[in-house]
This record gives sequence, C-alpha cells and structure tokens, in this order.
Amino acid sequence: MTTMENDARISFADLNNLFGNSEPDQIRFRSMFAASHDDRLSAVNRAIDWIVLEHSKTRQHRQGRGEDALSIDIVTDLKALGFQASHDTQYGGHCDIVIEAKDGFLWIGEAKIHDGYDWLLKGFQQLDTRYSTGLPGQDAGGMIIYFFGHNLLGMMKTWKDRLAEARPDVEIAQCVKNPLILNSQHVHKGSGLPFRVRHTPINLYFKPEDKA
Repeated sequence: MTTMENDARISFADLNNLFGNSEPDQIRFRSMFAASHDDRLSAVNRAIDWIVLEHSKTRQHRQGRGEDALSIDIVTDLKALGFQASHDTQYGGHCDIVIEAKDGFLWIGEAKIHDGYDWLLKGFQQLDTRYSTGLPGQDAGGMIIYFFGHNLLGMMKTWKDRLAEARPDVEIAQCVKNPLILNSQHVHKGSGLPFRVRHTPINLYFKPEDKA
C-alpha cells in the first residue's frame, strides 16, 4: 500500500490524536474541522478560555494598559490559533473583537475594563443593540471584562444582579464548569431569535505583598 493510500485511511480520531495534549493545537483542530455553527462557537469559547488563562498568568505585564491594547492582544492570539479575527471592525459601530468563519458565522466580543457596572451595561447594550445581527450563525457573542480589582467572583455576582435589574428580559445563569463565567440569553429585538452572550472576566489583579 502506498503512502498516499495510508494517508487516505487516517480517521478523524487519528487526526485528533496527532494534536496530542496541546490545548492550542486542539483549538486549531476543532476550529478547522467545525461542521456547524455550534461547533464553531464551541471552538471560539474554548479559545477565549485558553487566552483568558494565559493573560492572567502574565497579568504583571498588563498593568496600566487600555481597552484597545488589551483587546488587540486577544485578537493577535486568536489569529495565532487560526481564527479569522479582527479589531475595530465596523459592524454597526467599532467592534472590539470580531471572529468570522464560513457559512456566515459571526461572533462579536465587546470588551470593557471594569470601571463601574454602568460601563459594563453600556457594553452589553452596544453588543446587543448596535453590533449584533442576531441572525442564524450570528446569534452568539461575548462580554470580555478586564478586571484589575480584587474578588473576581464577587464582581461577577454583582454584575449578574445589575444586569438582571437593568434587563429583566435577560436570563442569566452561572456557568457549571467555571463559576466565574456567566451565560445569558434573551430574544434579540432585530431577529426575534434567542441571542446568547457569554460573560468572561480576565483576572488582572496584581498587588504582590512580598515587598514592603
């Protein structure tokens, strides 16, 4: 049997195993072979989760940086993972993070430095009523919250309460796998379809106490 014939017999599971235990490689693989919009969304969420962890590890180098700089870092990482990502794309306005894929897939992330809950609410309203279309394959987005303060869990619990108070039409639930993440859903006014938003904070708190 020729080498080409051997290659033709490689299964999806074989390809998956080739990527080993590298999370970035797994993300690239899942994104590359995504067969549906749900698969593409799953790959995006997995990528965001990995980037959040990596950026938290290097939070000492991110102190004092602005929203655009922090968001561009995320877009750069998304591109390195194989996504068609961009910053400041104009879809209804200046979008912080945009990911596009085949069959009309569109994911928009609105990123805010936590500077009060009204500022976060403004970001949610921008994502919901300005940037998103709510159409099939474009019916999910993300809120990325850059948090330089302490007690990330407490902040997210307060954000959940404030969003519920301001937008009683939005259903909000704590993520089962990660208690720091919130998942929300509501009916998009434009499309009339359910619109899902994943609220993901990035821990950028850095005040070491080993030096007086």
